[in-house]
Amino acid sequence: MAMGQPGCAATAAGGWSETGHRTGDTGQGLCGATVRSWCHLVVSGVPVPQRDSQRGDTAGGEVTLQGREHILLCHQYLPPTATNTSARLVGLRDILRARGVQAYIVPSTDAHMSEYISQRDARLGWITGFTGSAGTAVVTQDKAALWTDSRYWTQAERELDCSWELQRTTSIESIAMWILKAVPSEGNVSLDPFLFSIDTWNSYSRALQGSGRTLLPLETNLVDQAWGDQRPPPSSSEIYSLPAEFTGSSWQEKVAGIRQQMEQHLQHPTAVLLSGLEETAWLFNLRGDDIPYNPVFYSYTLLTNTTISLFVEQSRLSGAARESLTSGCPGPLCVELQEYGQVSAHLRRYAQGNVTVWLGTEYTTYGLYSIIPQEKLLEEKYSPVMITKAVKNAREQEMLRAAHVRDAVAVVQYLLWLEKTVPQGQVDEFSGAQHIDALRWAQEHSRGPSFQSISASGLNAALAHYSPSNGSSRTLSAREMYLFDTGGQYLDGTTDITRTVHWGEPTPLQKEAYTRVLMGNIDLSRLVFPSSTAGRTVESFARRALWEVGLNYGHGTGHGIGNFLSVHEWPVGFQSNNVPLEAGMFTSIEPGYYRDGEFGIRIEDVALVVEAQTEHQSEEEPFLTFEVLSLVPYDRNLIELSLLSPEQIRYLNSYYEKIRARVGPELQRQRLQEEFAWLQESTRPFPLSLQRSSSFKDFSKSKVSSPVSNEEFNLEENIPEDDASSASPEEATRSSGTKLGRKWRAVISRTMNRKMGRMAVRALAEGKQGEVEEEGSPCPLSPASSMEEQSHDKVPLYLELEEEEDRRPALGRQMSTGSNILSPGDAGDSRQLEETVPAYSGPFCGRARVHTDFTPSPYDKDSLKLRKGDIINIIEKPPVGTWTGLLNNKVGSFKFIYVDVIPEETVPARRSRGSSRNKRLKPKTLHELLERINLQEHTSTLLLNGYQTLEDFKELRETHLNELHITDPQHRAKLLTAAELLLDYDTASEPEDGDTSEALPAPSEPKGDIPRDSGCFEGSETLDGSREEAELGGPEEQLGALSMAESP
Repeated sequence: MAMGQPGCAATAAGGWSETGHRTGDTGQGLCGATVRSWCHLVVSGVPVPQRDSQRGDTAGGEVTLQGREHILLCHQYLPPTATNTSARLVGLRDILRARGVQAYIVPSTDAHMSEYISQRDARLGWITGFTGSAGTAVVTQDKAALWTDSRYWTQAERELDCSWELQRTTSIESIAMWILKAVPSEGNVSLDPFLFSIDTWNSYSRALQGSGRTLLPLETNLVDQAWGDQRPPPSSSEIYSLPAEFTGSSWQEKVAGIRQQMEQHLQHPTAVLLSGLEETAWLFNLRGDDIPYNPVFYSYTLLTNTTISLFVEQSRLSGAARESLTSGCPGPLCVELQEYGQVSAHLRRYAQGNVTVWLGTEYTTYGLYSIIPQEKLLEEKYSPVMITKAVKNAREQEMLRAAHVRDAVAVVQYLLWLEKTVPQGQVDEFSGAQHIDALRWAQEHSRGPSFQSISASGLNAALAHYSPSNGSSRTLSAREMYLFDTGGQYLDGTTDITRTVHWGEPTPLQKEAYTRVLMGNIDLSRLVFPSSTAGRTVESFARRALWEVGLNYGHGTGHGIGNFLSVHEWPVGFQSNNVPLEAGMFTSIEPGYYRDGEFGIRIEDVALVVEAQTEHQSEEEPFLTFEVLSLVPYDRNLIELSLLSPEQIRYLNSYYEKIRARVGPELQRQRLQEEFAWLQESTRPFPLSLQRSSSFKDFSKSKVSSPVSNEEFNLEENIPEDDASSASPEEATRSSGTKLGRKWRAVISRTMNRKMGRMAVRALAEGKQGEVEEEGSPCPLSPASSMEEQSHDKVPLYLELEEEEDRRPALGRQMSTGSNILSPGDAGDSRQLEETVPAYSGPFCGRARVHTDFTPSPYDKDSLKLRKGDIINIIEKPPVGTWTGLLNNKVGSFKFIYVDVIPEETVPARRSRGSSRNKRLKPKTLHELLERINLQEHTSTLLLNGYQTLEDFKELRETHLNELHITDPQHRAKLLTAAELLLDYDTASEPEDGDTSEALPAPSEPKGDIPRDSGCFEGSETLDGSREEAELGGPEEQLGALSMAESP
C-alpha cells in the first residue's frame, strides 16, 4: 500500500481489536480495514498539507521535525500488532544520502544464510516491523516496500505501518522492476554482499544490467549503522561439546569421511569451505545458543587434506570442547582455532596458492565467494558435509525415535490439559504456547522448543506461521478449531509436530477439509517409491485428496529434520531444489488447508525414509517408504470416516497400535495414568469402512450418502405395504413420500447384500469388524439397516457375526486394577476369540491350484501362505492385482501369478421363480427403462454424460451418480437397482435350449444358488432368503416392481 494515502484516517471513537483491525469507527476512511489504516503520513521535503494537520483524528498525536522530514505520528491509533518505523526510516535515509545511495536492499538472512536468525541479525524486522522469517525490503529516499511469500501476507498486513507497500511476491524480477521505477537512471543500488547468496547477487546483477543503475556492494551494513547502540549485543553463551552417547560418530570419523570424498572427487579439491552454521556444529559435535531454538554458534570452517581451521569466538569454548578439538595436535586431526572475524583475511591468503576450494553455493554468501578467484572454485549446490549430515546412521535414527516418544508424552499431556481447561475459557493462544513449551522442558534430555510455538485459534489458524504474543492473543474456544505447531530440542533429536483439534461441533466443511488433509498425510506416508526419487515427484500424493474438490495449500509439504540441530534441515524435502530421497533421511509430512478469515488446518508428522519390504526385492533398485516417528493421535471429532478408503483406515489403525505400543509404556513409566487412559481412548481402532463416500462437490450442500445408511432413508423405519391400511390417517400422511413398500424394500435389500457382500467378507477376514456402535445408531451392515421382517435365522453370515459380537463380552481385554483403564488380555483370550469366529462359507468364484510356494513376511497379516499343490477357494478375482481366497480355513490375499485356475463345470442359470406368462420383456432402450421405473426426468442427464445404451447403463455406480449430481436417495437407489437387475437379465434368464431344471452345485463346493456376472457363486447364507424375494421372482419382475414401489 502506498504511503501517505489520502483519507488514511481513523476516528477517536474507535479502537483496535486483538487481531489488528479497527473497531468502533464511526465513519469511512480506513485503509483497507487493515493494520496499516492508522493515521501515519511521511512527506519528504514538503510541508504537511493543512487539511491533514487540522483533522480531528490527529488530536493527541505529535509532529516531530528531523532534518527536512515532516512526520505526522498518531501513536494512539497504532494497533498492537504494528510497529511505528518512521524514525528508523528517517535515520536510514540520512545515511543513504550521505553515501550517495538511491536504494538499499535489506534481506531477512544473516551472514550464514540461516533460515532462523538471532535478534542481532534481525535487520529486516527492525526496519519494517515485520516479524516473519522470510522477506526482502527496499528503501529509497521517498518509498519503502516489502516482498514476502503467501505464508506471511496477512501477517504483513497486520504488522506494517502506512510507510510500507506490501508486494505479494518474492521474485527478484519483481523487486528489480520496482527499483527501476523508483530509482532514476545513473543511481546506485546498494546492499551488503555478506548477506546475499551467490545466486541472489547474480540475479540482481542481471536484472539491473544495462539499465544505467549500478549494483554497489558495501561491506559496512547501513541498517546496522542506523540501528546504532540499540542493536542487541552478540551472544556470550558457552559453546559446548555433545556427550559421546548423543553423537552418531566422533568428529574425527566425520572429518575422515569428508576427506575421503575430497580424494574421490574428479577435480580433487584441496579444501572444503563450510559457511552454514549447522555444518560446523555437526562436523565437530559442538552446540551453542547463538540463534533462538537452534543449538548452533557463529563459525566458519576451512578443512584441507592436512589441516583444519575453525573460525569462532574462542573465549566462548568450554574446556571440554577445547580439549576435544585440540587433542590431536599436532597432526592432521588438530583443529587450529582462529577468531571468527579473521575468515576473510585467512581465505585471501589461502587462495593465493595452488588450491581448489570446494563449497556449497546455497550457504555461501557472495561476499565470501568473491574472495576466491573463479578458476580456483569447485561449486556445487550443497557441500559434502550438508549431504552427509542429511543421511542419519543407525545410531542417530534410534536416538531420534526415542526423542519422539518422549515428545509425544508432552503433547498428550497438552491435549488432555486443553480438554479440561478450554471449555472453562481459561486458555488463550499465548498461555497455551507457554504451557506446551513447559511440558517439553520437563522431559528428559530436553533443551527447550525447536522453534517459536504456533498456537492459533479460529481465524488466526488461517495464518500458516502465526505466533501469538502476550496481550494480543485470542482465547481458545470449544466453538473454534485450534491449530498448534510445536517442536522440541532434545540431546538425542529434534521434533516437529502439528495437530488441529475441535472440542465442539465442527461444520461439514471443517470435517471435510480436515479429513482430506489427513488423507493426504496418510497417502504420502504409506507410499512406496524407487530409491533416488526426488521429493517433488511424490509430493502431489499429499495434495491429491484436496485437489479432488478444488482445495490446496500454499506452503511446502515437508522439510528435513536435524539431529539436535535445525528443525528445518536442508537439503531434504519435497521442493524442486531438494536432493533425491535416500534411506536414512528425515522429513516432515505436513499438508494443510487454510480458509482466510475462518480457520486453518495442518497435520504434520516427522518420518524416516526407510527401505520398503516389497514382494519382489531388488538389490539393484531398492524401493523406499516412510516410517512415521511422530506418535500423537489425530482428532477423531474432525474425521469424516466415510471419506477414508479401507486401506487408509487400516493404516490409521496400525498407526494407533504403534502409538499405544511405544507411548503407552512411557506414560506409565512417568506415572501419568490419566494421560495413559486418555491415550487408550483416543487410539481406539476405527471400524473398517466398507465403501468410500465420494467427495463433497459443494460445501453448502449436505453430503450424499448411501440410502441404506442415510438417516432419512432408513429401511427399518419403513412400514410394510400390507400394514399401510392399518395405520392411522395421520400416520399415513406423515409416511407418504418417504415410506417404501415391501417389494421395494426387498429389492433394495437383495441389491445391497449383493453389492456389499464381498467387502463385508474381507472386513470379517481381517478381523476388523469395528467398534460396537453406540446405542441407537445402526451400523450400515447391521440388521437395523436391512429388512424389517428379516428373521434371525435368515440374517447373512456377516450380520449374524456382528450380532454375536455385540452380545459377547469383550475378549482380549481386562480391567486394570484400581482404574477403568483397559489393557490387553492374555494369549488365551485371543485364541478363544479366534475359535468363536465361524468359518467362511461363501460366496466363491471358483478354485485355483498353487504352482509356486510363497511365504509372506512376518509383518504381512493379510497374505496366505502357499504351498505347491494347495487348492484355494477363490472369493474375489479382480482382472489385475491381488485375489482373495480361502485356504486352510483362513481368508487372505494372494497373487494370481502363483496359481492356475481350475476349470469348473458351468452351472446353468436357475429357473425364474416367477410365472413365465407374467414375465415382462427386457427394455430395449434406456428411455424405455427409465419410463418403466418412472424416472424419465434423468434421461437427458444420462444421455449427455455417455449413457447411450443399456450396456452403458449397466456400468452405473454410486460414484457416478455423485458426478451426475443425482442426489435424491430414492432415485439413486432405483437407478442402481435397475442397473443391477439388467445384469441379471443376461445371467439369470432361462436357457435357450429349454432346459428348465435347476442346477445343483458341485459336491466339493459350497452350495450356491445364483450365478453372478463375475462368475462368482453366492452361498445361500449370504442371501436375504425372505419370502418377499421369492414372491418377486426373477429380475424382470423385480425391475417391474420398481415402477410400483411408490404406489400406496
